[in-house]
Amino acid sequence: MRTKRHILSVLLAIAMLLIPTAVFAKELGLLTITGPGINGEVTVSDSSVLHKLESTGFFDQSNMLKKAPENLGQGYTIVSNLNLDGTMTPFVEMVYYPIEKGQPGYIHVTGRLDGTSLRKVDEWSQISLDADNTFRIVMGANKVALQSAIVAAPAAVEAVAPQTNPQVEPAAVAESQQSQPAAAPVASPSLPQVPYPVLAIGAAALIILGAALMFRRRTASQRSA
Repeated sequence: MRTKRHILSVLLAIAMLLIPTAVFAKELGLLTITGPGINGEVTVSDSSVLHKLESTGFFDQSNMLKKAPENLGQGYTIVSNLNLDGTMTPFVEMVYYPIEKGQPGYIHVTGRLDGTSLRKVDEWSQISLDADNTFRIVMGANKVALQSAIVAAPAAVEAVAPQTNPQVEPAAVAESQQSQPAAAPVASPSLPQVPYPVLAIGAAALIILGAALMFRRRTASQRSA
């Protein structure tokens, strides 16, 4: 029983994918949009607006990309709902990344209806410029100014080489010298002081020696006479 239900779900999903464009436009009943600059969510249910978006190829994926574009920031999440007998059923979930005005944005499909729920997918494409302009008009009518999703690359920071031999300013040298304590003056060596008794004995010895010499000279002169 579960196998039959699974097969029927797969067949229903395949049938929806094979629905002609005109029928798909009639069945598309509601868009819910969230993203930068939107308070809550924006809903688009006007059949003429939905038809215009579909006819410009906003939901087509003819220009598929092999990998995700670089430098993308936050985009706008869009959930497409089919009107199945009065019941809104999510059919496709995708994120729209606008660029600058006048350039086509990117679409990242993240979910597709698989039976009764969305199946996660990872499909990138770039929409046509006509579809991009149409979506901008729709968002402008809902008072939403689309913000570019391109994130600027960080600027390279120049590496500053450290100075190995910095030049010292004269003022810094003077300040350094003032901060150092002054060196104590070097005292000149003083002569050793001789005690007074030693001087007295030396003087007495010199007197005695002088007297002996004089006595000796007198004696020698008397003998010669």
